[in-house]
Amino acid sequence: MKRSFVFLVLSAFALLSIQSCQKETGEEFASVQVELTSGITAPNAAGDEPFDFLKAGKVGFATNAGDRDSVVFSGNTGSLSGKCKVKSAATQMWCYSAGSSGEIQTYSVPSVSEGLENMVFCSETISLEGNEPYKSTVTPLTSGVVLELLDSKGTWAGKDVRSVTIKSDYGKPLAGDIILCLKESRVGQLKNSTDNISFAFAEGSVKIGTASTPASLSAAILPCSFTGTIDLVGDGFTATLTISQPLYLQAGYVKHIQVDMAMAKVEAEVTKHFPYRVGIMGDSISTFEGVIPSNHRKYYPTDGCDVDTWQKTYWGQLITNYWHCELDVNTSWSGSSVADGKEGTVRTPFVDHSRLDLFKNPDVIILFGGTNDASASNGIGLGEFNYDTPLDKMNTTKRFRDAYIYVIRYLQEKHPGVLIICIIGTHVTGEYGNSVETIAKHFSLPYVDFRGDSKVTIYSGSHPNAAGHAHKAQRIYEETLSLFQ
Repeated sequence: MKRSFVFLVLSAFALLSIQSCQKETGEEFASVQVELTSGITAPNAAGDEPFDFLKAGKVGFATNAGDRDSVVFSGNTGSLSGKCKVKSAATQMWCYSAGSSGEIQTYSVPSVSEGLENMVFCSETISLEGNEPYKSTVTPLTSGVVLELLDSKGTWAGKDVRSVTIKSDYGKPLAGDIILCLKESRVGQLKNSTDNISFAFAEGSVKIGTASTPASLSAAILPCSFTGTIDLVGDGFTATLTISQPLYLQAGYVKHIQVDMAMAKVEAEVTKHFPYRVGIMGDSISTFEGVIPSNHRKYYPTDGCDVDTWQKTYWGQLITNYWHCELDVNTSWSGSSVADGKEGTVRTPFVDHSRLDLFKNPDVIILFGGTNDASASNGIGLGEFNYDTPLDKMNTTKRFRDAYIYVIRYLQEKHPGVLIICIIGTHVTGEYGNSVETIAKHFSLPYVDFRGDSKVTIYSGSHPNAAGHAHKAQRIYEETLSLFQ
């Protein structure tokens, strides 16, 4: 009985299996030719360009007969075609971004590291009635943004950015899971939505560009009317650009958003490190031929003096022996003063913008002047400690204090976060030397005072020999060391 029972059960199972296979293999299929075209071809009212999201490759398809599959479509810009194997009972069909399955299709907005290439799309309902090819217009479901990272003033150009985050005001979604209800040919609800999206970098960071060559980052996000912030975290700084005027991000179009550091709120991180790039602004003591601009008058090298390479100057030793950094620009000019003097007596002064605007991207500037201002023959008066007058209203021509203050304020405004180190030379006498000390203290700037320092050995006049320069470099290093360590 037991064997007979087992046999009967097995026989019944085998019969059911055979019938099931016959039913499955008995299903009829048809191969249908489908052509897809983009629903957008021209810029929108805001001037945004449409994105060519229809590219050769896998396209998903579904039918009302239960088909769920993908096939390779081929073609060119804005137009694709492919053959899909569907059940003969199917009368309606939909095509969509490949990669999902099920009655209700779910798509996550593409990762920003994938850029715009994976914009989500879905076709209109395709009726499988009549003659092939069956045609449909494809509707994009996501929007594209391209962030252009730049600094129109050049201050932060070349700096590394480690992360960029777009955050929407009022919790408006920028990313999430799009639900497609294919049988109803509509977009359903949005799930797992977020109001921010962060950019991922394949190389770990991206460098800020200039106005002519910005760095570009792209992402596919949800269409919306966007206001909010764009936050950057970079090498030694954080920055926030506020978008207060609504930007309309339309599905299928690409909106370019310029992230200009000159328009952003930038905060330098309080981190200590030796300088990366040092700028020098001085008179003859700070010159060296071939390093300063060719039209600037030099003192070093000079016959009989052992300062025969720029590395033997005080600033050269700071760069090569102590700070191990790069020179930004040396704007020094032999015989020059901070302020201007009587006509024909003083060469291009520190306050002249042909010198002030030469710096590129320094994080430290050494300001070493005053010797020629203190010389009575140049006719430069002391002036006032004028800290509050707008820069464009200041009298910087003939007065030492006004000119020195102007130079500091202008450099700080043009190069946010720059550290200015003031040097009081051995021959910056009387109230001129005292004024540098007072001004440096007002701005909380470090200063090194060489007045009365007998170890600054001299070659001629006020010009140190190699040993004098070496002593200057060592003192500047030691007296500013706490700023960097």
